[in-house]
Amino acid sequence: MKTKTPSQKIHLALGVISACLIVIFTLQNAEVVPVRFLFWKMEMSRVILILLLVLVGFVAGYVFHGRWKR
Repeated sequence: MKTKTPSQKIHLALGVISACLIVIFTLQNAEVVPVRFLFWKMEMSRVILILLLVLVGFVAGYVFHGRWKR
């Protein structure tokens, strides 16, 4: 079993803190809101909208980080 370096511990701590803050923010914003995007209009829970956008952000960050790292 490898021990974690200090920078790995910091990244892990920041990830856990970020996840907790996202969950708290999301749970405090649970009402249904209208969403309009281009030609679509729908109503959805703000919880789902926030989590969906956070997921899209993480995926985009992962994809672009891998491309710039090469």
